[in-house]
Amino acid sequence: MQRLYPKILLTLIGLICLIPSAFAQAGSVNPRLALVIANSDYIAFDRLSATISDGTKVATALSASGFSDASGEGAVRVRSNLGLAHMVAEIAAFKKALADAGPDAFGVLYYSGHGVALGTGGDVMMVPADTGIAQLPSATQLSRIQVTRDLMQSGAKTVLVVLDMCRNPINVTPPVLDVSLQDSLDGAPIAGSKGLKRIIRNPEGLIRPDQGYLVAYSTSNNQVAFDNGIFSKVLAEEISRPRQDIAEAMKRVSDRVALRSGDTFQKPTFDYGLQGQPPCFVSCSPEGGNRFYDCASCPWMIAISAGSTAFGSTMSETGRGKNEFVQRRETVEKGFALGVYEVTVAEWSACTNDKACPKITNWAKENPNPLIPASSISYEDANIFLKWLSEQSGRNYRMPSELEWEYASRASSQEAFPWGGEISPSEANYDQTATYRNSPKAPYRGYPEAVNAYPPNSFGLYQMQGNVWEWTSGCLDSGCSRRVVRGGSFQSVPAEIRSANRLAMHSSKRRVDVGLRVARDLELDEIGGGAAKLQQ
Repeated sequence: MQRLYPKILLTLIGLICLIPSAFAQAGSVNPRLALVIANSDYIAFDRLSATISDGTKVATALSASGFSDASGEGAVRVRSNLGLAHMVAEIAAFKKALADAGPDAFGVLYYSGHGVALGTGGDVMMVPADTGIAQLPSATQLSRIQVTRDLMQSGAKTVLVVLDMCRNPINVTPPVLDVSLQDSLDGAPIAGSKGLKRIIRNPEGLIRPDQGYLVAYSTSNNQVAFDNGIFSKVLAEEISRPRQDIAEAMKRVSDRVALRSGDTFQKPTFDYGLQGQPPCFVSCSPEGGNRFYDCASCPWMIAISAGSTAFGSTMSETGRGKNEFVQRRETVEKGFALGVYEVTVAEWSACTNDKACPKITNWAKENPNPLIPASSISYEDANIFLKWLSEQSGRNYRMPSELEWEYASRASSQEAFPWGGEISPSEANYDQTATYRNSPKAPYRGYPEAVNAYPPNSFGLYQMQGNVWEWTSGCLDSGCSRRVVRGGSFQSVPAEIRSANRLAMHSSKRRVDVGLRVARDLELDEIGGGAAKLQQ
């Protein structure tokens, strides 16, 4: 028998989940169209207080970003409290509008309301306002797989589906899809959030090779979402933010929501099948396109081609340390992927809240920016994070070797720094009261800055120099009890942030200026061309 919950408890908790109420009875070049549905008044489940506001915020942001209503005319408007027949009809009409808009159309479906996971297979379903527990099996045409498939069949180039709802399981039989049809959509059976999937298109499939989709969930697999408006507020802000594509926007949404303090932790996640460069809400970032990530909690990565590099320092290099290698040419035989940024506090928090990683002292309280690097990380802590990240993504994450790290840091430079043999305060976050070869000075900052705060090197990597030290797999003793960190930190004098500099630390030691940048091997379909794409 379904348990009934007191209304006052539901008001305090505010979960956007399937909980029965105690009082209920059982034409442009790139056309952009959006359908917004917000259900709050359910005949059989608890009333939701924030969903109409959720829909209004998102609809307003989409309209301001150039989207038209799903009807094809006017600003995006909210459809509220729709029953099963009405929801099915609206989605069918939206599919037709996308088809009429042509092959370059970009469609967005946003839903806020009750939702459930259909068993533990990864599929989820929107819940109509007039549907109770007994009627749920008849509403499975509103499942994530079914709706995404239907909208992709419109021929639109890109479809974004945002499901602001719970994903806790309920015993409802999922809809049955033809296997080849599901394969043509996903490339593999649905098994939860796997980020930017590199999918193999079925030549017999029903969608074009250049089509792509993104399904964004307001919470993680098998978890609840909260009826507090936080996700929709952050989503509306990111829709309105320029210089980012939809993959970047949703990554920021995920990181920002997960970083919020309190008892209502939720981590937005995604399913992707993007092809080529994803579209943008307002405008695109000039450095976008070659970066990728493997899951919602995964760092941005970029593929680094194999090649040769100067490794170590010359005997005459200013600031040279005794444990540095004498400079020679070395070859990185195999391409690899490396984090575009240092691991952030938002990414680490996702691991902590999953009860996999230890809590660490970080700078989030002083600066709640989700792009502040995670710090006070020991080598042992870093390995825990890498293991968790590998489980989340299905790919084997690791630390870079010293050769890989220096190759990536130098980015073809033979000088002390990636930008040359001199340094100035505008190039990195270090102790700028100190000088290097009579370099200019600046006041001491004394804290890490956002991981994207300084320009990238020519490989597209940010803050390889300064900000926080980064662990490598290198060691300085036979038992490898002392591991090597590279790159220097905000506390370092300029000589310490040279590409060749090495610092040894005990594997269990934590310092407030030591963090992590992740690496992984490239798979066969990712090797070649020197840059990973958001596609197969």
